[in-house]
Amino acid sequence: MKTRLLLLSTILFSFSINAQIDFGPHIIVDDTGGTNNPQSVIAADLDNDGDLDMISSSLGDSKIAWYKNTNGSFGTQQIITENANRAYQVIALDIDNDGDEDLVNATYYGIFWYENTDGQGNFATAQPVSPAVVKARDIDAKDMDGDGDLDIISSSGSTNSISWFENMDGQGTFAEEHFITTDTALYQKIDVADLDGDGDMDILASDYTNDDVGWFKNINGQGDFGPKQVITSDVQRPQGISAADLDGDGDLDVISTSQLFDHKLVWFENLNGQGNFGPQRFVNPDVYGQFLVTTADLDNDGDLDVISGGSAQGIIYWYKNVDGLGNFGPKQQITDQIEYLSDLNLADLDNDGDMDLMSASATDDKIAYYLNTDGQGNFGSQQIVVEINGTNRPYTVMSIDLDGDGDKDVLSASNGDDKIAWLENLDGLGNFSEPKTISLLLDYPSSIDAADIDGDGDMDVVSESFYDKTVAWFENIDGQGTSFTPHIFSPLNSIPYVTYSMDVDNDGDMDIVSGGNFGLIWYENTNGQGVFGSSRVINSAPQCIESVRAADLDNDGLLDLVSADWCNDVLFWHKNNGGGNFGPQQIISTEISSTYSVILADLDNDGDQDVLASSFGDSSAVWFENMDGQGTFSSIRGINNNAEGAYEVYAKDLDADGDTDVLTASFQANTVYWHENLGNGNFGAEQAISSEAKSTTCVFADDYNNDGKMDVLATSYLLDEIIWFENKGPLSIEENTTNLFSIYPNPTTGLVNIQSVLPISEITVYNNLGQLLFTLEEKNQIDISTLHRGIYFVKIKSETGQIETKKVVKK
Repeated sequence: MKTRLLLLSTILFSFSINAQIDFGPHIIVDDTGGTNNPQSVIAADLDNDGDLDMISSSLGDSKIAWYKNTNGSFGTQQIITENANRAYQVIALDIDNDGDEDLVNATYYGIFWYENTDGQGNFATAQPVSPAVVKARDIDAKDMDGDGDLDIISSSGSTNSISWFENMDGQGTFAEEHFITTDTALYQKIDVADLDGDGDMDILASDYTNDDVGWFKNINGQGDFGPKQVITSDVQRPQGISAADLDGDGDLDVISTSQLFDHKLVWFENLNGQGNFGPQRFVNPDVYGQFLVTTADLDNDGDLDVISGGSAQGIIYWYKNVDGLGNFGPKQQITDQIEYLSDLNLADLDNDGDMDLMSASATDDKIAYYLNTDGQGNFGSQQIVVEINGTNRPYTVMSIDLDGDGDKDVLSASNGDDKIAWLENLDGLGNFSEPKTISLLLDYPSSIDAADIDGDGDMDVVSESFYDKTVAWFENIDGQGTSFTPHIFSPLNSIPYVTYSMDVDNDGDMDIVSGGNFGLIWYENTNGQGVFGSSRVINSAPQCIESVRAADLDNDGLLDLVSADWCNDVLFWHKNNGGGNFGPQQIISTEISSTYSVILADLDNDGDQDVLASSFGDSSAVWFENMDGQGTFSSIRGINNNAEGAYEVYAKDLDADGDTDVLTASFQANTVYWHENLGNGNFGAEQAISSEAKSTTCVFADDYNNDGKMDVLATSYLLDEIIWFENKGPLSIEENTTNLFSIYPNPTTGLVNIQSVLPISEITVYNNLGQLLFTLEEKNQIDISTLHRGIYFVKIKSETGQIETKKVVKK
């Protein structure tokens, strides 16, 4: 089973002294060795062997990594850092003038550089270029002040500024920020070049807010700049820009995207070589969604061609400069095998004298390249350097015994890779297999459910396709999950968000209910073997339904339906009148805000089903009491009003005290909470099971290791992780209340001393994933100097059995 490398931003090991239950994380799907939401890809010779290696930065896993070029193919990922929080662009340059290529990275928390310490691609820790308040998006490196070394130029989307940072000594010591402009603009991209032919570096910038492209003149060659000179205001949401000599007259022209309404790719001639630009000229007057652009001589005819790429379509095109004067031929497709392009660059990757293409794509988590096969602009198929391992954007998870061996397996729907998958519980102890694909046929699935659809005694799988507007079930052929047969319903009129299986018409087989922006519909299982009739309407009001649950709310023996409309903030139920006929919508509450999850459970132990719901907009989990067992509900009752972006809720007895506790997945707080039911639906304060599940969208509970206790299952959407948290039971009194041991110094650079009232029998050190690192016996000092910086947990046990856990910070 794969485990994360140390210090990856992921789930903190839970040793909270306030918790009533000790939960230990087990990451069963992660992206170790992969890349998560890559934002940048470049080529540079990092190991001084004469060829170009590839470097990437990725936002989701805070990673900068490189890949060695060996005869035109690229090796495994070599991590430079996993602490580049919210990493955007990375560039390569010799920042300290020692003859090798260093790296500079733009992040939301400042700009940093990494020294190539030996010229072989071994890098030192991050050194700051800018203050942390500089929320950098796009960077470049040029000599701005004419002193012979490379300075760093940055655009900052949050501060609406462009600035540069002076390399004071040519060794990477940077001065305070020099502002070029601070105004109402949102400068997405910059390009630094000599636009007016006076020998110093000017700055070209695209203003996304004000729909213009302009440049700033370096007025004295020392980094003092004049006001913005607008080249054009006839572009809609410009982003990609580039300065290049498109007409072969020796000066730099400007090319720009225009992506919002007019979808054009245009360029502007530098009329006199001094920064006076002519009217727009088309590269392509109508090319949808292209927002990145660059230039290179792709066909080796001596002039510059244009390369552009876009997001939604995931297509990269190139345009031949047919006469060397800036007249361009039709678009030629290089690839459409990407999802949401975030960066493209050109370099000679195979040393054959022509320019190849590199791409980084954010949604499919992919770094790839495309060889220019003949030097004429004919490109080979996509070659993947690195992509996601496991699943991409796991949105929903649940557990069921899918292979009939008596333990709980995990089902997942991930909409980044359109994958329905399951993970086998290999030993009944919570050790899971790699994801086994059930289907890749559904375009953007968002829900998952399991039931015996065909009446053969095993569990089948149900889901839907957001973009194809279809509902599907997958037949478990042998009952062991080895193969599945898809059964996809004809397209709906509108978009399904959720699919749920239940016996709607009380005839003993499992029907399917679907909700979306069309309301609620159901499909009858006509023969009990998975042959379904046409859709039947339950509620046709225009709504946004992402969660549906069934229970007998009025004690008449029939399953009623509860759902929520998150567009209109309405929680409601429909009475089942029998035979699949439902009564009108009955409102439970209009006091919620963007409810994405509803659960039915007896929260007050009075024998009927209450309603539990998330309220995303209010950052809360709430419940409504079934007052009379007939579907008359109370007003809103709060459980958790501190779950920022409360996305999903679940209910289970976690502490084995006979009542039902509540779980909340908080998307924006990156936290999974649980609330103890103190009795009769009165809930205690939130207790964090995990506070580093980045953008968690789903939470579930089941017994994964067969110890009789309810464990917790969750997603980390942006980290592409599926995690289960082992319920280790109540923490002992000693772990919660005593203070028999103390540690110092803390933080530490290496040695940690332990002062103890009682003799120590054992010391156990864990990383922040809860993974055991090492164990010592009868020691009063531990050495963690070889460990990376970060948070660790030291569990100390006395000879008489008392235990305390201490958090240690390694500097």
